[in-house]
Amino acid sequence: MPGLHPGGKFAVRPPSRRFAASGPARAGSPEDLPFGPPTGGIRRPVDRRRQLTRIGLVVGAMGVVVGLLALPFWAAAGLFAKASADHFLELPSNLITPPLPERSRILAADGSEIAVLRGAENRQTVKGDEIPKIMREAIVAIEDARFYEHNGVDPQGVLRAAARNSEAGTTTQGGSTLTQQYVKNVLLQDVTTEEERDAVAGDSLDRKLRELRYAVAIEQRFTKDEILERYLNIAYFGDGAYGVGTAALHYFGIPISQVSLEQAALLAGLVQSPSRYDPVNHPDAARDRRNMVLTRMADENYISRTQADAARQIPIEVIRDQPRAQDSCVASSAPFFCDYVRAQLRASPALGATAEERERRIYEGGLTIQTTLNPQVQNAAQTAVDSTIPRDSRVSATEVVIQPGTGAILGMAVNRTYGTDVAANQTVVPLPTLDKPDGPPFQPGSTFKTFTLAAALEQGYGVRTAYYSPACYETPAFPLERRTGECRKGYQNADPAEAGIYDMGKATWDSVNTYFIQLEEEVGVPAVVEMATRLGVSPDHLKDIPSTKGDVTIGGEYVTPMDMAVAYSTLAAGGIRCDPRFASSIVDSAGQALDVGVTPKCERVLSQGVADTVTSILAGVLTNGTGGNARFNHPAAGKTGTNDGFSSAWFVGYTPQIAAAVAVGDPNGAETHPLRNVRIGRQDWAHVYGGDLPAMIFGQSMRGALAGQPVQPLPAADPATARGTKGGRLMNPGSVPAAPTPTLPNPQDLLPGAGGGQGTGQIPGLLLPGQQQPQSGAATGQGGQTGRPVRPTGQQQGSGDQGR
Repeated sequence: MPGLHPGGKFAVRPPSRRFAASGPARAGSPEDLPFGPPTGGIRRPVDRRRQLTRIGLVVGAMGVVVGLLALPFWAAAGLFAKASADHFLELPSNLITPPLPERSRILAADGSEIAVLRGAENRQTVKGDEIPKIMREAIVAIEDARFYEHNGVDPQGVLRAAARNSEAGTTTQGGSTLTQQYVKNVLLQDVTTEEERDAVAGDSLDRKLRELRYAVAIEQRFTKDEILERYLNIAYFGDGAYGVGTAALHYFGIPISQVSLEQAALLAGLVQSPSRYDPVNHPDAARDRRNMVLTRMADENYISRTQADAARQIPIEVIRDQPRAQDSCVASSAPFFCDYVRAQLRASPALGATAEERERRIYEGGLTIQTTLNPQVQNAAQTAVDSTIPRDSRVSATEVVIQPGTGAILGMAVNRTYGTDVAANQTVVPLPTLDKPDGPPFQPGSTFKTFTLAAALEQGYGVRTAYYSPACYETPAFPLERRTGECRKGYQNADPAEAGIYDMGKATWDSVNTYFIQLEEEVGVPAVVEMATRLGVSPDHLKDIPSTKGDVTIGGEYVTPMDMAVAYSTLAAGGIRCDPRFASSIVDSAGQALDVGVTPKCERVLSQGVADTVTSILAGVLTNGTGGNARFNHPAAGKTGTNDGFSSAWFVGYTPQIAAAVAVGDPNGAETHPLRNVRIGRQDWAHVYGGDLPAMIFGQSMRGALAGQPVQPLPAADPATARGTKGGRLMNPGSVPAAPTPTLPNPQDLLPGAGGGQGTGQIPGLLLPGQQQPQSGAATGQGGQTGRPVRPTGQQQGSGDQGR
């Protein structure tokens, strides 16, 4: 009941018979952190004589305690013989109070919660000023009414508890003080075996004396309010909820600061026996226990009898259907990103020298992980992959989004439900970054041509570098032997009719394989591999590639969407590569910052001129080439990619603000389950190109991701780079057939920015007398190219017909 919130937050009652002054509150210093070093406050001066006298009284009272607990006579006699004041003072008093096991939280860039990583103890500690006065009064009333009067041990409280328990015929109030209970819970944190647990929780005299000694020392070390805060954070409230802050969220779905009187009483009643008074499974017992707490609060004058009576009439309402996910990422709003964050933490030496240490830190270290994930971008990417290819399809769609210039991961989406139910098409396979032991599942196809393009421009080949590019091209530099097909020893284009003279821009827009094989011959396979790794593709995915492996330029290796998103983001940033970064800050429960790759690590790896010239060429893929389906309301650059036999399809692209890679294929086996005769939603696809579904996903996701963002223009080509120092001409004039050749580039379509105009002027050696300018068999820029031949049965993987 909202009206039953007497008092404010963590206010200490005026000094009375219940409340001794506990010192002024201190804030803003390390000592105020939960479970930090010894704190100040008004401490009682240590008077050795008075202390010995008090200890003597404690020891005498322990005899009564032992009798009330019905210990055997010989044990009581042993206690009196052993527990002299001198021996008591010789017992260890320095109780080590390490930080409590506490769940870690993964937050999005805007502070919203993505996931909670919890271990055996689900705990979220709260500061003292977050715990309302009514909650503190409830726990004191039922567990230790003289808490603010005693010094850690309370013989009078033991006697009173025994009398009340005898009168009630059951245990309604414990004999241990809250300080003693706190000590016992701290000791239980360190046990690792059942034997150790029994020793800490048992009734041995040594255990009780040690607990008393620690309690007296704790009272000298911390103020009463600090002890109560620590107790409420360490106590177990049942159903996996450790600490009062977690309990409030668990049972009521609200912060502890918002609990009402009857809710506080319910929580206070749980600590004595969480299972017996479980409000979900034993609501009647929970109600009776809550009402008993309300009665005790009225007895102690914390609330009036009228307030207690009114609160008793309120039914118990708690959250009954609690999530029971074993994997912390299952319930995440971005589960594959959550899994990526967790994997990065597990691999970070900053969290521990061993895997066990790091695991404990992740799940019990109370980490607050502020990530780079942008909710708007993530939602746009997830919506795009799910709406384009439904989650029940055998075909997966994966998108990774990176911020150029910082490496911040803005989004990571897969059209799959994260989970282990394979029959329901769930998966926990990290498709955005899958590496070891199986390696990435998909080849990138013609998206890799971009690296050949960049390597050629860097070596001085201008954008007017042209080749006659036949439908099938054979070269001894890249020997190839396939068992069947018309182009048995060569590389072929997507369309048999696709042959003619192409310059660098037109060949990129139409994704002409045989052009790029010849360009790769010119620059060398090692230069293409080096460029790919320099821009951001993991070197682990491009190992031991021989210089004769010509299919590298058309995507013959296996890489991840993360690889390609990072590499293209380098181009978007004008040649500055930044390592992918998942977090902007990570702090532990004590507020200590951890260095787990939160600082951007960027370096220039490519000249601005080369990067901008590549961008200006890739812009034509969307406006004049195979990537028409990727167009949206911002200028963008990108490249389509389709693999042998339609094993997978890609689109990778960017604007100045954002870069993204989209991979589509069957993760159960891309080569054995190709993208042929696929039904996606209500539409049948005979085959899927990179300009089809991947381009559609890119365009839709970018439209949503950049909604409300300013439109930024793409850079023009650098004139010197575009002009080049070599090439810039028809490189193989002797290969041009005598008959009229198809596909001569239109001078009006030459690259904007190259040579200082819209392609005016003639390319030397390119236009031959009497030759016409026929239409190309390439795509019209609307995506969904047609006419690509089906790979013959038995054709080898990497045989050179990757394309668009």
